[in-house]
Amino acid sequence: MRPLLRPAVVIPGIAILLFASGVVYAVMTGLDSDAVNQNEQVLAEAGVYPGSKEVGRNSETFAGAEAAVPVPKGVVTTAGYAPPEGTGQLEIVNYFLSRLRPEWSAEVERSLAGAAGTTTERSYRVAFSRGDDCLILGTPGMVADLKQPVYTLSAYELDGDSC
Repeated sequence: MRPLLRPAVVIPGIAILLFASGVVYAVMTGLDSDAVNQNEQVLAEAGVYPGSKEVGRNSETFAGAEAAVPVPKGVVTTAGYAPPEGTGQLEIVNYFLSRLRPEWSAEVERSLAGAAGTTTERSYRVAFSRGDDCLILGTPGMVADLKQPVYTLSAYELDGDSC
């Protein structure tokens, strides 16, 4: 037992353990800069509703829906925008539908009325897809009781059959 506790064995063992821990941490929390750059490019191509101001942007990893272990499958970048005062969510949805189609295919969904802090008005979720690129327009922040209404655009690479 004594030979295993010698510095020549313990120090390399600790170094290997720290290296392995660093790799696991990077895999679990790290962002792929190529994926972030691709997402930023998709968001730039999508543009913004005229007169909107960006209020926040974030990139984070996500796991696939079928993943039993939360190992990152990709990176999603989301930007939030405050539209000009008096702009309705339908105006924003129609703007992006007309701007992005036919190059992008679109699937429009509506939320349940009164869901999660909203009024009885229903919000929109529009999933745009083009090749392996996904772009999600969300308007829950337009119908929630917020000081400043917001809509979001989220970009990520396709992970499965649909966005």
